Amino acid sequence: MAGAVLATACSAAPDPDPSALVAWADRFCAVVADTAVVLATPLPDIDLADPDAARTALAAYLAAVTDGLSRAVSGIDALAPSPMTGGDRAAHVAADTYRGLRAPLDEARTVLDDNATAHVLAEVAGEVAPEVAALDLADPLAGTAGSDFTRWAERAPQCDRVPALRG
Repeated sequence: MAGAVLATACSAAPDPDPSALVAWADRFCAVVADTAVVLATPLPDIDLADPDAARTALAAYLAAVTDGLSRAVSGIDALAPSPMTGGDRAAHVAADTYRGLRAPLDEARTVLDDNATAHVLAEVAGEVAPEVAALDLADPLAGTAGSDFTRWAERAPQCDRVPALRG
């Protein structure tokens, strides 16, 4: 019996180092916070009287936002597996949220590249703004409340930049 207890005690995985837990949460929160800044970039004023300038402004905006979303997905994908319960789920949900938003914006970029008439510009601008605005910035953190992730995120400096984590 003592041997079984000793074997169980020796085979149990050691608890992760608290600094590793905070560091992982900090890296994840840095990605989420940086992406929130990108998504807060306002849509430029679109003057349909000057379709070339409107197309250039809208294309630059779409490039900045889709590139920011791509960086976010890459940053999340580059994270090591989470050392805490809830971290991998948070990372998976965030990456999926960013991919889901990026897809229609990429589509809008393609439409702009193919056709820059005033009508198309107005249509794209009218679809893009609500698409970005509809993203609840808490969505990437859905399902994390009360998890080990949120407990360690409270100690991570970058997580202070994520309003959804500041109860």
